[in-house]
Amino acid sequence: MSDSCCGCSGDSKSNKNSKNLEGFFNPKSVAVIGASANPAKIGFQILNNIVVGGYAGEVYPINPNDAEILGKKAYKTVGDVAGKIDLAIITIPAKFVIASLEECAKKGIKNVAIITSGFGEVGNHKDEDRLKQIADENGIAFIGPNILGLLYMPSKLNASFGPSDVLPGKIAFISQSGALAIALMGWTAKEKIGLSALVSLGNKADIGEKELIEYFNNDKNVDVNLIYMEGLTDGRKFLQTKVEKPVIVLKVGRSARGAKAAASHTGSLAGSDGVFNAAFKQLGMLRASSFTEAFGWARALSLPMPKGDETIVITNGGGIGVATTDACEDAGIKLMEDTAWTEGKFRCTMPDFGSTKNPIDITGGSGVQGYRDASRIAFTEDRVNNVIVLYCETAVTDPVEVAKAVYDEWEKSGKKKPVTVTMVGGQRSSDGIAYLNERHIPAYDNVEEAVSGLKVLYTWKRIKEQKKDNPSVEKAPQQAIDLINKVKAEGRTVMLEHEARQVMELCGVPTPPWGFAVSEDDAVKQANSKNLYPIAMKIASVDIIHKTDMGGVVLNIRDEQDLRAKYRAMMEHLKKVAPTAKLDGVNLIKMVKGIECIVGLSQDPQFGPIIMFGLGGVFVEALKDVSFRVVPFGPVEAERMIGEIKAKKILDGFRGMKAHKESLIGTMCAIQKLAPYVKEIDVNPIMTSAEGSYAVDARIIL
Repeated sequence: MSDSCCGCSGDSKSNKNSKNLEGFFNPKSVAVIGASANPAKIGFQILNNIVVGGYAGEVYPINPNDAEILGKKAYKTVGDVAGKIDLAIITIPAKFVIASLEECAKKGIKNVAIITSGFGEVGNHKDEDRLKQIADENGIAFIGPNILGLLYMPSKLNASFGPSDVLPGKIAFISQSGALAIALMGWTAKEKIGLSALVSLGNKADIGEKELIEYFNNDKNVDVNLIYMEGLTDGRKFLQTKVEKPVIVLKVGRSARGAKAAASHTGSLAGSDGVFNAAFKQLGMLRASSFTEAFGWARALSLPMPKGDETIVITNGGGIGVATTDACEDAGIKLMEDTAWTEGKFRCTMPDFGSTKNPIDITGGSGVQGYRDASRIAFTEDRVNNVIVLYCETAVTDPVEVAKAVYDEWEKSGKKKPVTVTMVGGQRSSDGIAYLNERHIPAYDNVEEAVSGLKVLYTWKRIKEQKKDNPSVEKAPQQAIDLINKVKAEGRTVMLEHEARQVMELCGVPTPPWGFAVSEDDAVKQANSKNLYPIAMKIASVDIIHKTDMGGVVLNIRDEQDLRAKYRAMMEHLKKVAPTAKLDGVNLIKMVKGIECIVGLSQDPQFGPIIMFGLGGVFVEALKDVSFRVVPFGPVEAERMIGEIKAKKILDGFRGMKAHKESLIGTMCAIQKLAPYVKEIDVNPIMTSAEGSYAVDARIIL
């Protein structure tokens, strides 16, 4: 599919020169432009973090007023440095940044982090655009401006003004907010959550989420990407992201932007958040609802993938075991139910009053040895695919020793299975959680997070295994384009119903038999010749938008006599209630039965054309049970859209009702052809039954 065909450009901000990000994370030399000996200055904080963090490469403080800073020889400009500079950190005031980036270009520096604020975030887009221009002309990749900096633990590089006590791990944290990143750096250290990288994005004038995700795809030190996102500068570009490792997105800002200005159901129901959801699903990203959930998932995604569905729960308390059973059922996680097998394997791990019925309740009397024995069986037996370990603090058992026992047995087993742990209690239990998290066993203080951590592994496995889509979109037929151009030439932006239906047919949307008549005799002729009875008759008028409210819709017309009478009655009524309206004719549609659905298209300011699917008719506004995707997509994503709505059980077959999914999928794919030519489309309702689907009504705004 060519971009001109669907009207959806790919990377709309592609650079003339390809940009390499290696210098951000594995630089052999770093220059801090604006380095300072004053501890109150950001230039000092960044330089100090680099030095005390143990970075082994060359460090060049750049400051025209000092000869030495923190024991390092200082230079007036980057041009005065004899050696090569892989990474420059700019911390000077905004008015000097453009000149500084030009000096970096002359020096041949290819990676730059611009800490300085005072650009697009305060309305100074001119200078920010100039930075982008300089970078593109010289093959420079820059992060920022208006950022905290960056950190990469494998290189021991902390080029930020955040905390220095960050633990190493396998999570790459990409944050649009610098202040939030600072706070979470401290929080992850407290919670014993390790990071491999942290990148503050700021204004994203050049490098954004896409480039970083694709870089970390090839980084063996990163298992999972975690993104805090407030918005996107280029939604179409983001849709081109290649996702090969888990990407967790915490997207804030759920307001329905633009809904009040939308004229269609599709536009009013989309809003920014629904479209972001669609984009994340199409890309195979995981959307979290909170920081706790996001980091909980990130820790779990460092575990091995589940090889099956059989899960064993080990606990020392019945109550927490029942709570976990409920959580597993809600999450769709299967607990092993072979009581004879669990009795034979786990009875030896507990007192006589313990329970071998999964959850395995070893009771508080089993102590550390009971956890060790039960964990060993669960980790080594092939029938067990996943393990959840629960511990309620008791006076006689040390939680840290329990944690050690679980970790030791997991390590001895070869770390082949997913395991999540919940420890509930006071400080001693918190110490046990910290012990496990430091060793990359995800441990939590509640069962919901432990179960959610296991569930996300299944979600990611399903994403990796699901069929790939074919997002090709054909160009709209020339006859449909000609009809659209004719309407526009008449100065209209809203197509009449018969025009819209004709365009739908030409693009491959199934419609019921229909006709358009300009007189009573013409209506009778059309109805008889096309065998349209029973008929829905609707007025066609550019002056009457809400046809039903004005009395411009009549249903269940049974024969010629009924048609003549109702035609005359409608025309007489409309001349009274809308005397100045131009009555162009009537639409005659053969009435069909089925489930009312809606398929719509609208234009999103971030992502461009989007498609909506859901229950139609009066239900669409009342229930708002809809799903979205961004154009282009193919039949695989269209089928997933159908499966995402809450009413999918009705569509699958309920009390004699069943949807014809193939024709619904075909309709969603077909109307994408019109994306370059329309503002909004509502095919509402499209009636679907086991025999097929038919677009009964359509509204198109050009």
